Amino acid sequence: LALSPEGTRKKVSSWKTGFYYIAKKANVPIYSVALDFENKQIKVFNPFIITGNIDNDITFLRSLFKGINGKIPEYS
Repeated sequence: LALSPEGTRKKVSSWKTGFYYIAKKANVPIYSVALDFENKQIKVFNPFIITGNIDNDITFLRSLFKGINGKIPEYS
């Protein structure tokens, strides 16, 4: 199952949290994948086991995507 935490293709200031609660309820890790159009790379990060502290977990997951530009950089 692949989900976009932004919930849209437009620029957003925060992520939606449905993906987090799905992973928590299913007791499965989150696999983060970044499409870096600028460098023409797909980055697959190590599986992340949620801790139950949603604020810390989301902050960590968002940090994985720092410096990665999507197809439309101003939306990144």
